[in-house]
Amino acid sequence: MTIQHYKLNITNLPNYNDGSFLLFKIISSNTTFPYEKLEKVQDDDFFFEELSLSDSIMFENEKRTKKIKRKIRIPQDRDITSRNVLFIDDEYYKVFNIYHFKNKDGISQSDITLEEYNNPILEESRI
Repeated sequence: MTIQHYKLNITNLPNYNDGSFLLFKIISSNTTFPYEKLEKVQDDDFFFEELSLSDSIMFENEKRTKKIKRKIRIPQDRDITSRNVLFIDDEYYKVFNIYHFKNKDGISQSDITLEEYNNPILEESRI
């Protein structure tokens, strides 16, 4: 068993200054014709670093019905799942995939791949 030791480098701390988002969770109704509502998780903004979409993602995007729109990096948050929606720049995006990892300096981060989320129904916030 190998134990990794990370040497924290203060000059290489991640910058999350490309934008911010509000986090919502998807609430599904239990009615005959189910629908989804969005409920705000908290009032504070989350800050992120914008990542570029790779050529393979862009190529796969042409074959999918779900359209991948953005990829962002945040400080690690294991509470965010595919049942969450992010509100960025007046647009709603559903979490398509989230990947948790430690970077080369030992800092815990999460990469989030986002897809379109059209016509959201917002529920009154309980916060």
